[in-house]
Amino acid sequence: MPPSDRSSILADTPVASNLVGGSTCAVGRDAEARLALVLERLHGLVLYETGGGREYISPNVESLLGYTAEELTADRTRFPALIHPVDAPSTLALVRRWHAQGSPGTLTMRFRVQHREGAWVWLEDRMIQVTPEQGRPYMTGVLADISLVREMEEQTVRSEERNSALVAALPDSIFLFDREGRYLDYHAGPGTRLYAPPQEFLGRRMLDVWRDHDADLHQRHLDRVFETGRMQVFEYEIGPADDARHHEVRLVPCGRERVLAIVRNITSRKRAEQAYLDAIERQRLILSELDHRLRNNLASLISLIDLTAQEESHSIRSFASLLRSRVQAMASVHTLLSRTHGSSARLGDLVRAVVPPDLVGRVQWGGPALRIIPRQAAALAMVLQELLFNSIKYGSLSAADGRVLIDWQLRDIESPGSDVHLELRWREQGGPHPDRSPRLGAGTSLLTGLVSAELNGRIDLSYPAGGADHRLSLRIAPV
Repeated sequence: MPPSDRSSILADTPVASNLVGGSTCAVGRDAEARLALVLERLHGLVLYETGGGREYISPNVESLLGYTAEELTADRTRFPALIHPVDAPSTLALVRRWHAQGSPGTLTMRFRVQHREGAWVWLEDRMIQVTPEQGRPYMTGVLADISLVREMEEQTVRSEERNSALVAALPDSIFLFDREGRYLDYHAGPGTRLYAPPQEFLGRRMLDVWRDHDADLHQRHLDRVFETGRMQVFEYEIGPADDARHHEVRLVPCGRERVLAIVRNITSRKRAEQAYLDAIERQRLILSELDHRLRNNLASLISLIDLTAQEESHSIRSFASLLRSRVQAMASVHTLLSRTHGSSARLGDLVRAVVPPDLVGRVQWGGPALRIIPRQAAALAMVLQELLFNSIKYGSLSAADGRVLIDWQLRDIESPGSDVHLELRWREQGGPHPDRSPRLGAGTSLLTGLVSAELNGRIDLSYPAGGADHRLSLRIAPV
C-alpha cells in the first residue's frame, strides 16, 4: 500500500465505511482530508500501522526524524535499524514477549531513535494489536517525542543523586518537621547516636519524644521559624556531665508547612574550646605564680643581702663570696623546680643541686625517696647551702681529706595526705677540730629561722671533736 494512500488508517472508521457505498463520497473525501490535515499538523506525535499487509506512518514523521513516510514504509527494516544499539535488544525482546503472551492491552516502550542528521531522539511507543472481523491482525500505535521529558527526568535523577550524595557526605543528622513539631523523616550517618530509635520518634511530636526541658527549647525555635520564615540557630547539651554531647541545630523553612532541622555534633569543638579556656586559666595561674615567686625571690635576695651585710669583720671579697653562694643556692633550686614545672623536687636531687660540682666526690648523701613542695624545697636548699658554706670555710671541707655525710629517715608517717616527719643528719669528718662553742652570727640566725618558719621544725647544732654533727627534725608538707 502506498504511504500516501491514507485509506488504511481510515478503513475501520465510521467515515470510511460510509465511503464504501459511494452515496456520500464527497463527504467521505472531506472527512479524510480533514483527518489527514490533522495528522500532518501534529507535533511530536506520529501515528502508524504495521503488519497484516498494512504499512502506514503519518507524514509528520519527517519533522520528527528527518525521514519521509515513504522512506520508512518502503523498507520495514529501516525503522528498527534506527533504534539505539543500547536500547534495541531490550526493545525487541519486549515486543517478542508481548506477542508470545497474545499481545494483551497496550505495549508501552521507550527508546532512542537516530535522526537523519545524527542526533538521538527519545520516543515513547504505545502499540496495540487490532484484530478485524475480516483480514489479518495488525498493530497500530503512536510514537511520541519525549526527548524534553527524558531530559527533565534525567536532570531530576541527577539532582536527586547529587542531593543524596551531599546528604550522605554530611556529618550531620537531618530531620523534617511539620508545624506541630512532628517528625516526618530523618537522615543520620553511620555511627550517629540518636536520642531514640527511629520507630520511637517518627510520626510523633517532639514534645512527646523528648523527656526533658530541651523539647520546649526545640519547639520555641521551630515556632519562630514559622513566624519569621528565617533560619534559627541554637545549641543544646544532652547526656550526663561526664559524657555530655553538645549539638548545634539549624532550623530552616522547607516549603510553607515544613521545617528542616540540621543537627551537628559539636562535642569535639566544645571540648576543644573548654580545653583552650582551661589552658588560658592555667597560663594565668602560672603567670600569677611566677609573679608571686619572682617577688618572693627578690624579697629573699634583699633579705640575704641585708643578712650578709650584718656579718662582722668581713671584707668586700668575703661579702661577695658569701652572698654569691647563697644566691647560687636559690638559683639551683629554681632550676631544679623548673624541670618539674614547679610541682615538687626530690630530696636527693635537691642535695645534688646544692653541692658544688668540685665537691661532689667529698659529699655523700642518701635516704628514702621524698618529694618536697617548692616553698619548702627553696628553704631546705638555703639551709643545706649555709651548712656547706660553713664547712668549706671552717669545717671538714676546708681540709683536703675532709668529707660530709648527709642521710635522712622518715618517721611517724601517719596517713596519705598528712605531713611527713623528716629526720636529717649532717656529719663532718676529716677536718680540723671545730670550736665547741662557735660564735652565733647571721648564718646561724638564717638556719634557725628557715627551719622554724618554712620547715616547721628545729635544728640542733653540735660540734664534737671529730667534726660538726647536726640534726634537723622537719615537717614536710604532702605533695
